[in-house]
Amino acid sequence: MDKKQRIINEYLLGRSGYRALSKKHGVSRSAINRWVMDFQGRGRSASRVLKTVHLSVMKQKESTDKLPNDVEALQKELAKERLRNKLLTAIIDIAEEELKIPIRKKYGTKPLKK
Repeated sequence: MDKKQRIINEYLLGRSGYRALSKKHGVSRSAINRWVMDFQGRGRSASRVLKTVHLSVMKQKESTDKLPNDVEALQKELAKERLRNKLLTAIIDIAEEELKIPIRKKYGTKPLKK
């Protein structure tokens, strides 16, 4: 077994960390890290992606605990705003009928030239 494979095995068996292996064998920690990642079938960028995925999953689990209370409050607020919107629409409809003038802005019309 060559030196590289012995270092990888020693790390994976949990006998030593990168720093101890680096001192023991005279190889940089980053090289040992790269060898281990390559051996496991992960590139260095893939390991960074996995860390971010795990962190985002952990954050999602924390936020899902608070979710039901927030959802209920948001649903109540949405229902109030929909009711308010209906009320304002009805008021505008009544005002347009009584005053016999268009109140709503018509989109896409050209502005008046003075």
